[in-house]
Amino acid sequence: MFESLKRVKAWIPIDGTYNLGAGPRVAPEVQEKAYPLSRCITCGNCLEVCPQVNHHNPFMGAAIFSQVRLFNMHPTGAMHAKERLRASMGHGGIEDCANAQNCVVACPKQIPLTESLAEINRQAWKQSLLGWLVG
Repeated sequence: MFESLKRVKAWIPIDGTYNLGAGPRVAPEVQEKAYPLSRCITCGNCLEVCPQVNHHNPFMGAAIFSQVRLFNMHPTGAMHAKERLRASMGHGGIEDCANAQNCVVACPKQIPLTESLAEINRQAWKQSLLGWLVG
């Protein structure tokens, strides 16, 4: 799990060497969507029940893509959204999800994991198809 979180750069790179002042304002609608995602306790239950997460398949799992969605929603994190989406594609990436939906049942925090999987899949397809147009 932690190697996958590193792969998708599930953090907002702020070095803390100078005062950044007040953080960016986040619209209430975005806050409402982001809050459930922020409740992840990194327990790994969603990975344990996923038939795609095993020794023969490097699929990263629902928790990882939910964190990609969370960080890409944040105004500061959005600056690195393309990089996270690129890391979410390819071998072991979002397209390897078989949509078993066991992750949703196993999540103790009722995180909308299938919504995150669908959203990251949509964003990844959009970047794959149109990314070359916008850089």
